[in-house]
Amino acid sequence: MNVRKAIISTVVVIGILFFAWALSQYFIANKPVPETREKEEAKLFVKAEPVTYAVNSSGITATGRLSSQHAVDLSAEVSGRIMKGSVNLKEGNTFKKGDLLVHIYDEEAKNNLKASKSRFLNGIAGILPDMKIDFPKSYQKWLSFFNDIEIDKPLPKLPEIDSDKEKVFLASRNILNDYYTILSSQIRFSKYNIYAPFNGTFTSVMMEVGSFANPGSRIATMIKTDQLELEVPIKIEDIYWVNVGDVVVASTKDGLLSWNGKVVRKSDYVDPGSQSITVYVSLMSTKSKPLYQGQYLKAEFAEKDLEGSMVIPRNAIFDKEMVYTVEDGKLKKQKINILKTNETSALFSGLDQGVMVVVEPLVNAQEGTNAEILN
Repeated sequence: MNVRKAIISTVVVIGILFFAWALSQYFIANKPVPETREKEEAKLFVKAEPVTYAVNSSGITATGRLSSQHAVDLSAEVSGRIMKGSVNLKEGNTFKKGDLLVHIYDEEAKNNLKASKSRFLNGIAGILPDMKIDFPKSYQKWLSFFNDIEIDKPLPKLPEIDSDKEKVFLASRNILNDYYTILSSQIRFSKYNIYAPFNGTFTSVMMEVGSFANPGSRIATMIKTDQLELEVPIKIEDIYWVNVGDVVVASTKDGLLSWNGKVVRKSDYVDPGSQSITVYVSLMSTKSKPLYQGQYLKAEFAEKDLEGSMVIPRNAIFDKEMVYTVEDGKLKKQKINILKTNETSALFSGLDQGVMVVVEPLVNAQEGTNAEILN
């Protein structure tokens, strides 16, 4: 009895499974087939403009560092103890042109010079009687020369010698030798006082008041502060746009202060590290707008016109000189002639006028891709 029930149960289960399989096959066979669509080709929507050439202005903006046009070592040419001048020998102290920077003790040299002039006066007095007899025409001018000589003042100009005989006479009495020796001593005596050749400041001081200086001793280093140069590195591809004499506007980073200057020279070599050429811009410092050595300023060079050019965003250019154009609804690579690059834009030529050039960067774009121009 139990065997019979087991057989019946097995048959029922198999029947149910068969029925379910048959029903699923029916539904699969009668399932509607979906309509298939053809795969659409990718299309890019791009910004493009027709190529139109015109006269465009472009300039160069770069940052440079200020340096003095004149950096001078202050050195002693005579020996002696350094005395106080009108400006303290301290780093950072400023001075005006003509100020006494250094005074070297000169009493001994002063007395020696007076003694030489006294001996010279004695020599002139000794030749005057002979001059009156042998050279009566020259006597008066030599007497006037004698009277013009003052011990505390530089020698007057030597009278003109009228003849070779007079020259021999003067040379035999050592008048000419003594005269030029005193002139040399006067020049040397003037070197005991060192005056400022320009408006400036001390950047370093090696010897202070009380030190003993020898000829050639470095006393201080000074720079000219009223006229500085802005050293501006210019990329080699832009250097052809800069000429000596060009007007430049230099300004602080915040733009609150500005100075007008001009290009005074360009270096004739390229910095191998930055591939740039240094341009030097002359600037004047004033009380209301002072300039300081080592200060960084932004330099804007005068704009220049470039005929037959068009401006596009710099990031629309790829592979250095390639752009995309749209022709017959497809992208096409074309080579351009870059005339000038700026920070965010570029001036170019080389495409036919009217061609639609893409003016934005395209990501993963390929030549031949369908493209539609945005209005």
